[in-house]
Amino acid sequence: MKAIKYLFIGAMMLVFCAPAVAQDDQATINAITKIIKDSNGNTAAIKDQVKDAYKKNKKNPAVLTAMGVAFKEVNDTASAREYANHALKAAKNHYAPARLLLGDIEAIADNAGAAASQYQMAIDDDPKNPEGYFKYASVYRKVSPKLAVAKLEELRVQRPDVPVDAMAARFWFDDKEFDKAIETYKKAPLAKLDRGDLTNFATAHYFTGKHAEGLPIVEEGVKRFPRHAPFNRLGMFFNYELKNYDKALEFGDRLFNASDSLKASWMDHFYHGLCLQSARSDYDAAIKEFITAKNMDVPASNKVSLIQTIFQAYSANGDFDNAIKYYNEYMTAKGTPSANDYNSLAKMYLKHAEEVPEAEKMQWMMKADETYGEAIAKFPANAEFLNILRGRLNATMDPDMSKGLAKPYYEAAAGMLEAKGNLEAGETARLVECYRYLGWYYNEKADKAQCQSYWRKVKELDPSNTEADQFLK
Repeated sequence: MKAIKYLFIGAMMLVFCAPAVAQDDQATINAITKIIKDSNGNTAAIKDQVKDAYKKNKKNPAVLTAMGVAFKEVNDTASAREYANHALKAAKNHYAPARLLLGDIEAIADNAGAAASQYQMAIDDDPKNPEGYFKYASVYRKVSPKLAVAKLEELRVQRPDVPVDAMAARFWFDDKEFDKAIETYKKAPLAKLDRGDLTNFATAHYFTGKHAEGLPIVEEGVKRFPRHAPFNRLGMFFNYELKNYDKALEFGDRLFNASDSLKASWMDHFYHGLCLQSARSDYDAAIKEFITAKNMDVPASNKVSLIQTIFQAYSANGDFDNAIKYYNEYMTAKGTPSANDYNSLAKMYLKHAEEVPEAEKMQWMMKADETYGEAIAKFPANAEFLNILRGRLNATMDPDMSKGLAKPYYEAAAGMLEAKGNLEAGETARLVECYRYLGWYYNEKADKAQCQSYWRKVKELDPSNTEADQFLK
């Protein structure tokens, strides 16, 4: 049930509101709580032990409430309610911890109004205890945000030492309203935020792409909690996004080798691989991290881009066979390839052409050419730029222009750009490229009229072009 989250929010307030319990009572609480929790919900099996504990403590609200909390934690809310009411009876109907427990039980059942009523009675019984205010605000924040905030303002009056703004920010963070969480956290002094709030504050910056603003929060967290994995993780993430690759690697080392209780995620390994690739060009180590990430529980929405990163890393590392293997896996995972995917495949063929013996180069360049041909047929909206790329490739395969291999592609691209009109700077530069090739081509063919017609077009688009001047003398 969605209301179960109310129960966990209050746990963050224990540092402010844990009630004092007598040492003998605590020993009793520890013993009976363990028995109830160890039952794993089969509370009928421990009824005699529970009955005995009740008889010995039926006038002790602290023990009775603790028993109720234990029953709640094993999902026996009926018994939890029973022992909360026993505690209230023992305390003559005024005992905040029992009221909080009853409020939690109502919250589990999604009875927000009844839960708030119990939390209000807890506040009345103990106005200095922040937990009642916080839980009341939690159940009301969707129904009436103003009422929720007003309740927290009441707490500010009672307990100026409690970071009320941080508590309010948690609401926004839990609701994934990260911008609002950031603005609310900013109202609280950074030095007074606890570890959980610092983590939320920094994480909200990551999810909103505010990497530079989030980094000082991480640095504050690392200074106070150097072995807390989330700060080391976010330090790696932020520094990578800010292109501080060496610093990102330092945080990556801290994450994997100097963090307590790390449960590494696929993103940890993925980012670490990116850092190794960017800071050191250590593709072997980076690929190992990427594949580790791939073999973890990666969301379907991220799997495709992760596989793409792997084939690109293999390609950059000159491992053509693995690059093609993972490219095919990428295309299968993606289902519908894009023009950029075809361009990436063509680039891999061309990179491989640079690595093979001279006698084999042409066959791989031709495979790249075929790939561009397929892309042009499939993606007419991208045909102009793809024709430019194909023209450049064919110009490389026909450096003396004797075969005119690039001519049809530059002509096609020029026609598309001319038809478009109102060209942007990049498009104008590509059109100049087309005209230059065609001008040179007709010069090699000794067709002066055609040659000069294209160089005049170059001059119109690029008046400072001195190359054109040589042909127009």
